[in-house]
Amino acid sequence: MAPLFEGEPGYRPELDRDGDGEACEPGRGNGDRGELDHNDGGVYYANCAAVRAAGKAPIRRGDPGYSRRLDRDGDGVACE
Repeated sequence: MAPLFEGEPGYRPELDRDGDGEACEPGRGNGDRGELDHNDGGVYYANCAAVRAAGKAPIRRGDPGYSRRLDRDGDGVACE
């Protein structure tokens, strides 16, 4: 079943060609999903520009919309 979103069973970064949190997209992917809810009801940000535009930067591990993909140095604070 495709596509797979970050956080869902079966998602792996190596399957995500454009790094947008959506793996196994048709074609080569568009690089942007916008802000969508995941199945767990959490907020999704496509990138740090979207986090900043929403006025939510920086975003911390445990906050809605936090993703390891947005946390370049892995310190638990994304889009700093």
